[in-house]
Amino acid sequence: MFILDIRVTPMSHFGSYMTLTYQESLTSEKTGLYVNSVRGKSKPHQNVLKIIPTIAGVPVNYTYGAEEHKVVLTFLGGEIHVCFEDEDRIFLRGKGENVGVTLDTQPIFNFEYNYLLGRKNEEYCIINSYKNLTKYMIHAPVGSLMLEQNIYIDTTGSTNEADNLSSIKITSSDVAKEFLCVIEDIPTSGAIPMKREYNFDEALDKSRNHFLEFLSKQPVVPKRYQHTLREAAYLNWTCVVNEQGLLKRKAMYMSNTSFPGVWSWDNVFNALALAGVDNKLAWDQIQLLFDYQDEKGQIPGSLSDSTIRWNFSKPPVQGLFILKMMRKMSFNNEQLNVIYEQIYRQVNYYLQYKDFNNDGICEYHHGNDSGQDNSTVFRDMDIIDSPDLTAFLIKSMDMLAFVSEKLGREVDKRLWEEQSNVYLQRFCDYFLVEDLPVARFTRDGRVIKSHGILPLMSIILGNKLPAAVIKKMIKVLKSERYLTKWGIASEARDSPYYEEDAYWRGPIWAPTTLLLIEAFEECGEHQLAYEVSEKFLELCNRGGFAENFHAETGEGLRDLAHTWTSSVFIHLASKLVK
Repeated sequence: MFILDIRVTPMSHFGSYMTLTYQESLTSEKTGLYVNSVRGKSKPHQNVLKIIPTIAGVPVNYTYGAEEHKVVLTFLGGEIHVCFEDEDRIFLRGKGENVGVTLDTQPIFNFEYNYLLGRKNEEYCIINSYKNLTKYMIHAPVGSLMLEQNIYIDTTGSTNEADNLSSIKITSSDVAKEFLCVIEDIPTSGAIPMKREYNFDEALDKSRNHFLEFLSKQPVVPKRYQHTLREAAYLNWTCVVNEQGLLKRKAMYMSNTSFPGVWSWDNVFNALALAGVDNKLAWDQIQLLFDYQDEKGQIPGSLSDSTIRWNFSKPPVQGLFILKMMRKMSFNNEQLNVIYEQIYRQVNYYLQYKDFNNDGICEYHHGNDSGQDNSTVFRDMDIIDSPDLTAFLIKSMDMLAFVSEKLGREVDKRLWEEQSNVYLQRFCDYFLVEDLPVARFTRDGRVIKSHGILPLMSIILGNKLPAAVIKKMIKVLKSERYLTKWGIASEARDSPYYEEDAYWRGPIWAPTTLLLIEAFEECGEHQLAYEVSEKFLELCNRGGFAENFHAETGEGLRDLAHTWTSSVFIHLASKLVK
């Protein structure tokens, strides 16, 4: 068990769209413990309820502490414990004379209000939380419940914001001097409280045991990383949401804060960490986006329960990651046939629709298509040919050849091997300048002067590259320009465009770290692979699972609880155990 900083890592439960966070603000009105929603369209208004401890109905100052599965609010005269029971329910238990809680629903829109229902002494509330596009039910198996609200009704029927107030107040039983409150997620319709036994300690045990079962399936890691493994597994466990809305499968969100959704290259890193741990969940992470593959072969750039975005296609990394996953889990023939067809259509999409000048080299139309959104390669805002894209497509062709062989389709195997060799030769002829890969402007083929790491990511081709090219790329990547105490920077530190916190213009990232480490291994650079791996593992051991890290200090940047980072940690740490 570990102490949880819920300012950084929200508390949640596998499958849930609710989280518990503590938010700090310059004003006391906004500072406090919240129940948040991670539904896709909730992002502008994630706060569902503010939890306010009271005595005799009056708010009191409190301190809080959190561990993996329980938050404790302590104040003069009592305390309140909060935990998840499962993906649908949060329990609050208050103890002390006249101890209660106010649940401020903080309505945003003028038609957002709550219903007080039920017979006398059996009241319950339905929260019509339009800002989160869902509903919640509140009831008190122990104690009493009442609703206070001041609702503005807009006579024009518009959706303007309004100054509404609505709070649910729970007070202790006079006899027991305690209360028990249940917050239940009811996303699609109404509900009534179930006639059952509600017990806080049993709810806490149920949640804890579910996590321990997930933790028990994690790979073995060196002893020095076992504590951090538990934290990484917890983050991944809490970021899984149930199949709902647009999600046809359980999805591991990128985070429960800034990134409630999956992106079509980010989530392959989560799939890799799950391979060999929960093979069905791993398979589903790959399939989430392919569930929406269109007739041209494109998959969405991102997906959540309530949002699907087609604007950017992201790099086609899935073929490469299927090869990586096959080292950790078995695919049956049905799965092989499915993934063959999906990657085949994805590759053809790029060859047909991402090569507008028909020169045999696919292009990126925007930085967001590459995954390295603001890399300096894209600073002129033009369509570019980047060697990493061709490299990913070659690896997809290799995957198609490998799967063809497993399926006994020798003709297809030879076809994809030939296609891979053709594109490898094009790669060498077009992208290599003095044994280093460069990006070019698509329209005229001019070399783009950049010190960004994007072109160097084509080292994923490994031993398919000429020996002289491997040698020179390794020399550049291990130089002080890129390799720091903490890993490989996304922009050379002597570049005029290097910035300490500018997304892909300096910081260290988990996905590129993993790709580079495994490319180094394939190139026979095992010591360098081990060195970079140790740097990254120590980075997480020291500072958690940030979206990215300051290249020179190791400080976590941006989203500080990001699952592709925890997943890369799990994968790399497990590789140290022989």
